[in-house]
Amino acid sequence: MKQSGLQFTEWQLLRIVEGLGKNGKWRQAMAVVQWLYGNKERRDFRSRFVYTKLLSVLGKAQRPQEALRIFNLMLGDCLIYPDLAAYHSIAVTLGQAGLLKQLLNIIECMRQKPSKRIKNMRRKNWDPVLEPDLVVYNAVLNACVPLHQWKGVSWVFKQLRKTGLRPNGATYGLAMEVMLQSGKYDMVHEIFRKMKRSGEALRALTYRVLVKAFWEEGKINEAVEAVRDMEQRGLIGTASVYYELACCLCKNGRWQDAMIEVDKMKKLPHRKPLEITFTGLIMASLDGGHVNDCISIFQYMKDHCAPNIGTVNAMLKVHGRNDMFSKAKELFEEINKAKSGPYDSQNGKFAGLIPDGYTYSLMLEASASALQWEYFEYVYKEMALSGYQLDQTKYAILLVEAARAGKWYLLEHAFQTLLESGEIPDPLFFLEMLIEATSQSNYEKAVTLVNTMALAPFQVSEKQWTELFEENRDRITQGSLAKLLDALSNCELSSEITASNLLRSLQSLCGSALSKGSGPYCGEVTGEPERNGNSGENYGSERLNIPSISGDVMNEETNAATDPPVRATDVSFPVFSANHNVKNEEVGVDADSIHRLSNYDTDDIASGEPTKCLGKQVSFLNLDEYIKDVDDDDDVIDMTINDDEAEMDLLTNEDDDPHTSKLPSAQEILESWKESMKKDGIFLPLYLGLK
Repeated sequence: MKQSGLQFTEWQLLRIVEGLGKNGKWRQAMAVVQWLYGNKERRDFRSRFVYTKLLSVLGKAQRPQEALRIFNLMLGDCLIYPDLAAYHSIAVTLGQAGLLKQLLNIIECMRQKPSKRIKNMRRKNWDPVLEPDLVVYNAVLNACVPLHQWKGVSWVFKQLRKTGLRPNGATYGLAMEVMLQSGKYDMVHEIFRKMKRSGEALRALTYRVLVKAFWEEGKINEAVEAVRDMEQRGLIGTASVYYELACCLCKNGRWQDAMIEVDKMKKLPHRKPLEITFTGLIMASLDGGHVNDCISIFQYMKDHCAPNIGTVNAMLKVHGRNDMFSKAKELFEEINKAKSGPYDSQNGKFAGLIPDGYTYSLMLEASASALQWEYFEYVYKEMALSGYQLDQTKYAILLVEAARAGKWYLLEHAFQTLLESGEIPDPLFFLEMLIEATSQSNYEKAVTLVNTMALAPFQVSEKQWTELFEENRDRITQGSLAKLLDALSNCELSSEITASNLLRSLQSLCGSALSKGSGPYCGEVTGEPERNGNSGENYGSERLNIPSISGDVMNEETNAATDPPVRATDVSFPVFSANHNVKNEEVGVDADSIHRLSNYDTDDIASGEPTKCLGKQVSFLNLDEYIKDVDDDDDVIDMTINDDEAEMDLLTNEDDDPHTSKLPSAQEILESWKESMKKDGIFLPLYLGLK
């Protein structure tokens, strides 16, 4: 077509972009549009409808940043300047992504006239200014849900009142969801009552939010009554309503009542697979402390569907954290046998299941909890041979404890594996390996470790070094410390602060022991018996406060799917009037989802998909000025403030300039580590065929 000189028609390009979007080929859709309209000969033929369709494709693919770039491109050209459909598309995309600041900027753009520098301006009196409608305001509420911005509800309802728009069922439902996620349960019930008085038709998803609110409040009977009220009104419940109620009952020790709700779910279309449902119920029971109920649900499940790997992981968590190592071991070996080939597992329920990263991590945790270090070694070997790597942000302390129990080569294997994969090992790894090398009088290796550690993006203070040696006085003698100091003094030592602090700490310990004849190492110097230390003391998570490359993980529990730290950004809403002739303020889904219980994310536990135990990050924003107050008007939820003219100002601390780190990469540390070991003639022992 290009050689023939024929032009693509708008209709043809719309079909191409739509077809690529349906097949999840959003990159190709962007490339097609860029290729076609990037040519100077075709720039004048650009179509607003094609770009709007591309926005829709990017929204469905959950690519908000790419959609924003396309939208900003549209703002700069009169030929493709966004219309209301384009604003709807970008607003929904940003709302689903929780990008509240960007969404407020979009609303501001709607009320502003285009820049005078806009391209292809051919009409003098062209005025594309628009007012946000209900779709845009509902998108704002949707963005407030994951950010827990309950004050955004009052802002939205105030804007609706100014513009004369009437909230619909989705508006009330999203407002209830925001209040639920923000812990404002009284407001959930208040909005529900106003929704009924407004005459809006109640929906099953609204009852889901109501049930969840009752659950969080501990009002179990009220939650059951709410669902029965829904059924009496003739509403066909969705699977999520019955699932929330079933989880509520399981968490409160009523698993048999929950099975009645599961039976109702089976009759509904568009429900989650039963194995995901049962996995969630097991986690809900565990979260409520009903361990026997977890086992009962698992046995009940086997009669109705085959467990997936997520269910197995949930049961490993149940057994491992409740001193039932033998049951966890039995279940793990059952899965391993089913993985190795054709195997007639118990009732044929585990056939075809393959352990994933969480399976191995949970079994390692169970083995460590039961002090079964031989089995810990076996599981670690299986994990490494299967291509999985232990998540050091959650399980670093497990490998440290295993090293103290004699499995030090597992720690060294994990150390080098992390470096080779481009990660910086946790500080606990460096410190434990240094203590082990010193206790074995391997001072060349200790020097290599110190030089390698100096390159890492964290620092150890003199006080922390001193506390480390004192806490391990049962493993290292005064003579070992003196020899370590001598080895460090007579070698080419790094000048970084961590190495300097180590030297000062050693000089202080050795000098004070010789001069005063007291302290933890005085037994060797004065001839007095050395006091016994606590051999089981954990130095890493209690005493050292060293930030690692992945964040402060020193105090994290060894949890299969611990939620990452939450990052706070202060955001509030700008003033928008119904009139668009105002000064510009500077401005920085309904979910049918499985409830996230305990420390597991639903997608990680219940999906049954293999995982590498990767973490996730969730950010939220805080609004500072609005005070909650419910208006008596049936159609408006309003939260008044002291000054009517004051509104929520957008306070963002985001830095648009990318921060470039000058710290060495893991590959550079690895090369330095290998060079030092090769130079010193030290070779890292990797046992069990792990490499």
